[in-house]
Amino acid sequence: MGRTVATMTQLVDQELAAFSRFRRALRREDQEVLDRLFSAARHHAAAGAYQSHASPFETILLAMLLEVAKAVVSHERRLADLAELLAAHDKEAEALRPPAGEQVALPIGADG
Repeated sequence: MGRTVATMTQLVDQELAAFSRFRRALRREDQEVLDRLFSAARHHAAAGAYQSHASPFETILLAMLLEVAKAVVSHERRLADLAELLAAHDKEAEALRPPAGEQVALPIGADG
């Protein structure tokens, strides 16, 4: 007795094969992104199998969207961390700056 229902990984591979002409028409960098999207769908194969939706392509698209959303959240967190570091750097630079109107004495020979 063989398996009567295709696995989610098989369904993702079938969809990728169905889009092979589309993929071939894309630029190289776009092909790489498309491949990453289908890899993301394979990454969630267990959840997709559990869903067992009548239209597996919807599940595949949702898995792709999930990975894209995770990347966006990750980039947002990194951007917030970098903004905090930049704000701390600006505070340190402001603390080192002489008050307005005060002249800074340059060492002899430092002015050129």
